[in-house]
Amino acid sequence: MSNILFITEVPEDEKDFLEKMFDICYKYKKYEIYSYNTTIHTLADILFDEDGNIDEDLDIKLTLRENEKDEEKRKILSQKYTEIFLIFDFEPQHNKLKFREVKQLLNIFNDSTDKGKLYINYPMMQSYKHINKMPDRDFKDRKVTLQEVYNYKDIVASKTSYQDLRKYNYPILISMMLHHLMKINYILNGTYEIPDKNTFYKFDFSKLYNIQLKLIKNERMVYVVNTCILNIIEYNATRFLEQINNQKERFYI
Repeated sequence: MSNILFITEVPEDEKDFLEKMFDICYKYKKYEIYSYNTTIHTLADILFDEDGNIDEDLDIKLTLRENEKDEEKRKILSQKYTEIFLIFDFEPQHNKLKFREVKQLLNIFNDSTDKGKLYINYPMMQSYKHINKMPDRDFKDRKVTLQEVYNYKDIVASKTSYQDLRKYNYPILISMMLHHLMKINYILNGTYEIPDKNTFYKFDFSKLYNIQLKLIKNERMVYVVNTCILNIIEYNATRFLEQINNQKERFYI
């Protein structure tokens, strides 16, 4: 039996990144990746009824399986898992935005061992590598405009020093994760540093979402930050953060 199910937006970048992450950090863990092939806004449109209500006791695997025609994918959704993670892009350029509903999904999917945990990447998955040669001192304040979101993949490809996933190793991956970890701490708490375990456990992804919505409204910009890369920490945050703080010299921060 696989331990973990990842429900992703598309089968390309998310799958490649997750496979590399597990190959480097968690070879012993078993997981499955189910690609839903749609956006978080489309998913929200399906899960909420015409009156804007949702069954907060819904089983996301069952719901997806009922609408899945591919037999191999149905088999993935029929298995039992100890943890479920949903990985989707922010998609502020979507033609049918469901910001209110997506915020509610963040509140519902906030526990990987229960209904599942939702990661939203800003503005999209490729943000994990939107980093120049590390340490990237400008990353803390890096934003993109709503207009830039339309060709964000090309922007990242032209700016990053880490385009080739095949060249990633443990120091690169962890250093990259630390940039995002510290940035989320900065956005939420005003401190650009590695948080302690108590602060990490209190990270409020709904608050992060609200901050991004406010930034869009006021400045038509989005903070570049990836949340699913924090999955590296999920399985033993206490031990991981203690090790990182004891070995800072190994990493580009």
